[in-house]
Amino acid sequence: MVEYPRVLFVTPVAFNPFSGGGATFSSLFKNWPKDRLATVHNDPAPTSQDVCERYFKLGPDELDFFPPLNKLRRRTQMEGPPLAKTGLAPARTNPRPRWIDFTRELILGDSIPEQSRLTPALEQWIADFRPELLYTILGSNGMMALIERIRARFNLPVVVHIMDDWPTAAHRKGLFAPIERPRMKRLLEKIFDTANACLGISPAMCRAYSQRYGREFIAFQYALDLERWSNVTKHGLSPATPSKFLYVGSIFRNAQLDSLVDCAQAIAELNREGFPAELRIVTSDDNCARYQNLLKLHTNISVEAAGAGDDDFFQSLADADVLLLPVNFDKPSVDFIRYSMPTKVPAYLNSGTPILAYGPAETAQIGYAIDKGWALAVSERSLARLKSAMKNIVTDPALRKALSEVA
Repeated sequence: MVEYPRVLFVTPVAFNPFSGGGATFSSLFKNWPKDRLATVHNDPAPTSQDVCERYFKLGPDELDFFPPLNKLRRRTQMEGPPLAKTGLAPARTNPRPRWIDFTRELILGDSIPEQSRLTPALEQWIADFRPELLYTILGSNGMMALIERIRARFNLPVVVHIMDDWPTAAHRKGLFAPIERPRMKRLLEKIFDTANACLGISPAMCRAYSQRYGREFIAFQYALDLERWSNVTKHGLSPATPSKFLYVGSIFRNAQLDSLVDCAQAIAELNREGFPAELRIVTSDDNCARYQNLLKLHTNISVEAAGAGDDDFFQSLADADVLLLPVNFDKPSVDFIRYSMPTKVPAYLNSGTPILAYGPAETAQIGYAIDKGWALAVSERSLARLKSAMKNIVTDPALRKALSEVA
């Protein structure tokens, strides 16, 4: 009989079906006994009860900006969407003047100093759970300091799972960056040095991190249950009229937003040029609110909130004519997402629906698509080449068949 350890998650992303991290947690711990999972988090997204039922939501007593900057966090939370894990809200959704956002980001960047505290309430909550292992994807400097306090207080072995190369991109701008970036490096080095195991989201990430931090990293990603989902695939490759393009997943300004906007622009222009096509973008409620004005560039483009059901998700992939995998081309985005492998890639491949990848070849996901040939790749930022690829992947039966079979 398997003895499952009591796992304490301390994470900026909780169990949920809306984010890559949340979906990855759910897939990896799907059959874990629920009474042996507990999560400490500051995720603004709704949590799921499917895999884990015990949650402690961090408040300002446990994690906040140093005064008087903590007032900025609370005001931003009242005005717009919740703060990102390393800084301010990723897009403006309120009527305040743009110069306020611009000035705030120019001065503070993503380097606002945080303080954290293991409060009596949190300490008692953890003690009542009696954890045997701490699992984390790390996060902001304040979050990492809290993780270290919890590890030391309860003398827990630690497993770290890295999903994006945020240490390369974080704390590069802002008034406090010269303080916060060295602080981040010290926290990372201590955590990696004391961790019992370190996981990375791709082989490329593990190679880079092993060299960077001088210890072994094991590649482990979202786990797809092929026995359950291998039959929910595309049964016919003839495209509809208008052809149906689909993007499913998270939208981050420093990961895929710009290239997804390019895809929307290409769909709008194709329709105006007489090539009928639809683009359906399925993402979280927050992303719908933040980005729909940037993405709904034509009546044939929709931005929809994702449902919570796996059946709808996998069926939607099979029903589409083309699946989009966009990655930004700018250097900060490439630095952040260089080694990442999106949670949706195994599901995309399982569907058998032809995939169009649009992004720089030096990122792991686009490089993987090019190397193995499971997607039609456009690896330079060009609206003309993107439109041409969109036409080809719809109208070329041999190409569609080849991409589907390789996937």
